[in-house]
Amino acid sequence: MAKTAAYDDIVGNLQKRAWMYFLLAAIVFASVFYIAPDIIEWLSDRLLPEDATLIYLSPAEYLILKMRVAGYAAISATAMIAMIHIWRIIRSRSMLPEISFTDLVLILVIALVLFSMGILYSLELMLPTVLEYLQNDAAQAGLETTYSLSAFYHFVFLLTFSLGITFQLPLVTTLMLRLELTTTDQLAQYRSHLVVVFFIMAALITPPDVISQFLLAVPLMVLYEISIIIGRLTTKH
Repeated sequence: MAKTAAYDDIVGNLQKRAWMYFLLAAIVFASVFYIAPDIIEWLSDRLLPEDATLIYLSPAEYLILKMRVAGYAAISATAMIAMIHIWRIIRSRSMLPEISFTDLVLILVIALVLFSMGILYSLELMLPTVLEYLQNDAAQAGLETTYSLSAFYHFVFLLTFSLGITFQLPLVTTLMLRLELTTTDQLAQYRSHLVVVFFIMAALITPPDVISQFLLAVPLMVLYEISIIIGRLTTKH
């Protein structure tokens, strides 16, 4: 009953704030849609291999791409605000340990920094390396590299967003330790199991080549080790 009441409370509060979420989403959508051509051109100049070309295969493909870029931004911004509201509702029912407003802001800042690091890693190293490798592989087979707009940017957004999310690993594990949901000894004990999981995740997210999988799995392994080190330092008495 308590869980049902908490669920109803969360849904009710979100429904009351629905107008605010729609307004925020509309503002972010319109703003990002306006600069979407610059974002698309910047990504193309930065990531598209030298001998590759982009084409659009349907009359509305470029328009849909701009709407997709704006939509991703609007959903991300709205989801972040909604999660803050959900946390405040859950905290008001004493379902979570007390976390001060300062700590909450710090968590959000750290999350944004880690997400930005994941995006930077994707744009600066992983995507250029993967796209160049795939383009060279196709060239060796005597093929010309031509991408459709939707396929190319779907690939770019998928890998970039995935890296941004996976780079949250140190924050997630640190919070789990602070909430006493696990211990550093348990994290270290299941290290070998997580290595397998990381490579499976990499195989599902990246193209089916070893380089791509290593470029995603290895940072996850490093972040996991960093999480254990941070956990041991912050939980030391």
